[in-house]
Amino acid sequence: MKVRTILLTALIVGGGPGGPTLAVAQTRALSESECRAFRERLAGHAALSEGVRRSVAALAPTAPAPAPAAPASQETRADAIRTRLEQIRTERQVLEDQRLAAMVRFEVARAGQIQVQIQGLDAERSSLERELAALPAAPPASPAPAAPAPAPAPAVATSADRVRCEDLAGALESAVKTRQRELGAREGQLGAIPLVALKGQTGEQIAGELAGQFAPWPQAVAQVGLLDSDGDARLDGFVDVPAPDVFRLYRQRPDGTVSVEAFLAPGRTSGYGETVRRIDETTARQTGQKLADLLAIRSAGGDRVLAETARFGEVRAHFLAGNFADVAKVEGGVARSLEFQNFRGESIRMLEVIAPTATGVMVRRIVAAPAASNQERWEELDLRIRPVSYWRTDVEVSVSRQTRTTAGAPVASPSTSAPVKFSVER
Repeated sequence: MKVRTILLTALIVGGGPGGPTLAVAQTRALSESECRAFRERLAGHAALSEGVRRSVAALAPTAPAPAPAAPASQETRADAIRTRLEQIRTERQVLEDQRLAAMVRFEVARAGQIQVQIQGLDAERSSLERELAALPAAPPASPAPAAPAPAPAPAVATSADRVRCEDLAGALESAVKTRQRELGAREGQLGAIPLVALKGQTGEQIAGELAGQFAPWPQAVAQVGLLDSDGDARLDGFVDVPAPDVFRLYRQRPDGTVSVEAFLAPGRTSGYGETVRRIDETTARQTGQKLADLLAIRSAGGDRVLAETARFGEVRAHFLAGNFADVAKVEGGVARSLEFQNFRGESIRMLEVIAPTATGVMVRRIVAAPAASNQERWEELDLRIRPVSYWRTDVEVSVSRQTRTTAGAPVASPSTSAPVKFSVER
């Protein structure tokens, strides 16, 4: 294919894009609503990172306390019980979030362990409430001015609400860099977004949460969200944005395989078809791809297109939506060669080809990633899709890997897997 020859040349000779660095600029005073949004995001990062909690706690003493504390010598048993009840409420919410995350990841055993902890807190709360009710009412000492009712406690006890508004931008920037380091990303890699915990119960709710953490389309296509569900500084999954208002979540299952889920913004009914989602998920499982392998070839920085044939974007959109009949109408196919930086700041070059075949659609993807000794790892994935009926689609996939020099010269013979065949049914 002539197009492929031209684009392979572009893939070999393309240079690496310059990597933007993370910066949170603050040129004016933040409004009250902006301060609240910054605090919520900062608290979300602190909930998942001990390093962020420490840095936020170090900032908090510089801000005035919201209200003077009562002298410690005046603390009674009732005061101690009320303090502990507040702590239980916070701890229980943390455990509930962790239990939900474990259930989403199908970690039944861990979810059961967390449930036992929750039951223990519930029992302690009931006991303390009974003791508090049985205590004799004490006459007020020196009446203190009535204070306004406290706002609901955040999901995790942090000092984010005590950080001064003018310090929030810097604190949030520092928190993002800390979590990037913890999750294996290059510090300051602009497109690598450490996600705060996802708490939505429906797909639309989760899509709304993700939309608030990604840039608007089309900037979101050059971003990847790093997901740590339970705050153990381990990557549990990642999110990319293959189409407008479509958030695709790759998650590591307990057995090591990868699951693929899609969350669509309210009102969005297409953009990433269910058949394509299942093909992506089954392909990853059948070819043994791991979460780290898939994350390493996602863009986390500005893409630079080296070459692109006409109608590539249109045809790719049809393919992602599962409109294979429309893809098959494109004579000769389409192709694109681009380069970008991944979440580690490594320069990646990729060639994508989508073309009709006699029985369906072919997708070929060639990725060149850096390797040791000034070499590169080349991986070619060949996907053949054949719609058999409205209900069934047959798929054949093969993967070839080879080490090459940065100039594209082979260093060793390619390693090619035997074609894997499977079917996807509606």
